Amino acid sequence: MARAGVLYSHVAKAAAQLAAAGKNPTVDTVREAIGGTGSKSTIAPMLKQWKAQHGGEVAAAGAGLPVDLLEAVQGVYERVQEGAKAQVEQLRAEHQQAAQEAARVLEALYAEGRKLGAEREALADELANVKAMLAREQVARQKDAVAIVALESEKDGQAQRLADRAAEIRSLADQLAQARRQFEHFQDASATQRQEDKSAYEARIARTEQEAGTLRTYLQDSREALAVLRSEKVHLEHTLAEQLDAAREQARKLYEGTEAVNAAREMASSRQFEMEMAEERLDHSQQANARLEARLAELEGENVLLKAKAMVSVPKARGRKT
Repeated sequence: MARAGVLYSHVAKAAAQLAAAGKNPTVDTVREAIGGTGSKSTIAPMLKQWKAQHGGEVAAAGAGLPVDLLEAVQGVYERVQEGAKAQVEQLRAEHQQAAQEAARVLEALYAEGRKLGAEREALADELANVKAMLAREQVARQKDAVAIVALESEKDGQAQRLADRAAEIRSLADQLAQARRQFEHFQDASATQRQEDKSAYEARIARTEQEAGTLRTYLQDSREALAVLRSEKVHLEHTLAEQLDAAREQARKLYEGTEAVNAAREMASSRQFEMEMAEERLDHSQQANARLEARLAELEGENVLLKAKAMVSVPKARGRKT
């Protein structure tokens, strides 16, 4: 740092003295001329400013020219410097005008830049929204991809299940066709069996009706025989009553002896025995008649059942065939 009191005037005086002495003023010579005070960093910019203002003196001192010549050159230099200053001023005015124009242009550019910045911010916001939408879309696509993979897996599983179901359906169709064939065979066999059963039922019905007819005939004969026996019993009872009355009448009137009475008694006993035998035959006939009537009722019931079964079997066979 420079010491206190080192000013531009000190540096300019020392440099002028050195130039007048025909020496080139440098930082070291100027510092030595002002008594060794001040730092080089402080002296150097001041010396540079002085050299810019007194370039001719510096050049003359470096070349070792006389002072008069140096002053003449200095005059020419000053005039040239003034012309240069005028040109500089003109250039400065032009530069200022150009700077103002450039400022207007720059302001317009700044405005355009601000506009572009706003648009850029809007575009940045839009880009951020687009990026967010893209991120959401990517997440959604990832979810869709996972869902698609799951659906494809499910599709493969369903395809396999459908294939298994198709194989099962084919197997069931084969089983159904076999069952139909077996059912048709069973229908044919059932129809044949029903026809045979019907024929057997009809034959059995015919035999039953024939047997019932025979039993009816036998029953009618039995009834007629029973009627004859009943008539005979009535006749025997009437005859026995008449003979008993006659015997009693003879026993009361005649009293002709023991032989006549015994004969009457024997005759009465014989008639009584015949009447008891007739009653026994009548009881046997009635019991046989009751058995025949029960058997006839049983056969008639079986006949009705066989006819009902035959009537039921025939419509079923016809409906299955159709």
